[in-house]
Amino acid sequence: IFSRKLHNGQTQIRDWLLYSSSKNALFCFHCVLFSKRKSLLGNLQYGLKNWAKCYDKVQKHEKSPLHCESVRIWYLRTEGAKNNSINKVLKEEMYSKISYWTQVLRRVVSTITFLAERGLSFRGNNSEFGSVHNGNYMGCLELIAQFDPFLCEHIAKYGNKGRGNVSYLSSIICDEFIQLMNNSVADKIVYEINESKYFSIIVDSTPDISKTDQLTVVIRYITATGESKERFLAFLPSVGHKGEQMEYALIKKFNELGIELKNCRGQSYDNASNMSGVYKGLQARIKKYASNAVFVPCAAHSLNLIGSNAAESSKEGTQFFYTIQMVYTFLSSSTYRWELLKNIIDKSPSKSTSVPKNLCITRWSSRHEACKGILSGYKEILEVLKILSEDITQTPSTRNEANSIRKKLEKLEFVFMLNVWTPILQRFDATNKTLQSKDINLSIVVSLYESLELYVQDYRKLFDNILNKSKELCGKLTFSWEKSRVIKKKRHFDDSNSVDTIHHGEDKMKNDTFYVIIDTLSSNLCERKKAYINVHSNFGFLSNLTNLDSLTLRRKALHIVNIYNQDIDTSFIEEIVQFKKIAISFSKEDLTINGLFTKLSNSPLALTFPNV
Repeated sequence: IFSRKLHNGQTQIRDWLLYSSSKNALFCFHCVLFSKRKSLLGNLQYGLKNWAKCYDKVQKHEKSPLHCESVRIWYLRTEGAKNNSINKVLKEEMYSKISYWTQVLRRVVSTITFLAERGLSFRGNNSEFGSVHNGNYMGCLELIAQFDPFLCEHIAKYGNKGRGNVSYLSSIICDEFIQLMNNSVADKIVYEINESKYFSIIVDSTPDISKTDQLTVVIRYITATGESKERFLAFLPSVGHKGEQMEYALIKKFNELGIELKNCRGQSYDNASNMSGVYKGLQARIKKYASNAVFVPCAAHSLNLIGSNAAESSKEGTQFFYTIQMVYTFLSSSTYRWELLKNIIDKSPSKSTSVPKNLCITRWSSRHEACKGILSGYKEILEVLKILSEDITQTPSTRNEANSIRKKLEKLEFVFMLNVWTPILQRFDATNKTLQSKDINLSIVVSLYESLELYVQDYRKLFDNILNKSKELCGKLTFSWEKSRVIKKKRHFDDSNSVDTIHHGEDKMKNDTFYVIIDTLSSNLCERKKAYINVHSNFGFLSNLTNLDSLTLRRKALHIVNIYNQDIDTSFIEEIVQFKKIAISFSKEDLTINGLFTKLSNSPLALTFPNV
């Protein structure tokens, strides 16, 4: 009915015929607008509803004088009088305004994008053009206007007219565009996640500047081209610290975005019990929706805990880092002291000497810089402290504090701890940075933990070497406690005859401090790496694919099929055996797990090995 067949067989569309779903009727576009005598098809109140005879009625209406007259009027008002019609003038004016405001919005959007990409603030103390306190958003528009006559004229004409006047420059428009960009980016991320299907979640909570606790949600997934991506998904404010509360917030957010949690195959949080608890923690609750969502603790956070526990395992370790912070606080709290230190360091013949650094609370391994600063500038710092303690122009409290810190730094035990921790922290810091790299995988994590454990175990043999180096640096041959009287424990008649072992001098430092720190590091590294080894044991064979025989490969592939029987079928076993024959020809860079996936994704091989 919406087209007619001509006598020569051609089909012609009746573009004037419209259907209204609300009226359930047909209408003639031209007759509704221009017919003086309303026919059935031209009457907006009724329309044509006689479906049994509608085809004949439409044909009859099409040939009626009323319809022909309405079409003639429409033609004259549009195409028939293009050169001098009012419609042409109105269209030109409309297109001119569209073009004008489009040019304005392009500049506004570019400014917002520029600030958002760099994480800069938008607002200032006011929203007035010409003010130096109007914020980065308006400031950038003013800067562009200096070189853009169009924007300059627009700001001059519409800039500070206030509410009720359209300018598309206000903070309200800015907020709307930020929200639109947010929605667009979120849609793109969700599209990529759903296209990839499988993903992992990374969740952590932290207070913002307003002391509001926010749950940060990050998604990690592999694109169709084999590229691994981590995308920030959302901040969830004031969720609560219980596993149940975080579970509810996550499920709600995922449902809003249209992400199916059943496709989650991995989760990584810190080691807090509300996150990592095996019964009521968030990881256990997520497994109710995705049973194969393997939990892997944050490797960098685990490394921080290992170092922190080792430092607190002995009295000397705790006092050592307290003294390190005391040195930085004392010298940096006065510009005079800091300049004095810098001047002395500049005169030092050693080019590797650096100033003290502040201890980082969150990233424990970065304390390497603080220890390195003290060790490299040890003699220069002592010289500064001596000058300050003897300077009569300084206040008595400053002189006393400088003298007190200098005495702490001159002790053999402090220098010994400095020489113990600096190399260890240097290795921890380098390892920590690698653990936080974008392309890290479980194979590398396990290798790093194992190598660090072996390094610490080997470090246990270096006590004498470290002690001699410390004596040479500070010029002291004995520890401070060797001069104090040994406290004897009073014995009672019912005490056993066994004699308590009391270490003295170097043996005390070795057994009560050095070995305690090293053994704590070693045991914690061994314990923490088990979480990664358990997961790596399932997938690690993929990074060693070409070196495995077919029998071993089939056994490990069967193990994967049994675990992920909802995702892959038994064809995976034979596919991986055949794929190994092809992988032998790959370069060394392509034989990693990421490399194999990228190679497979970007070639026709993906059709041959769908389960791989």
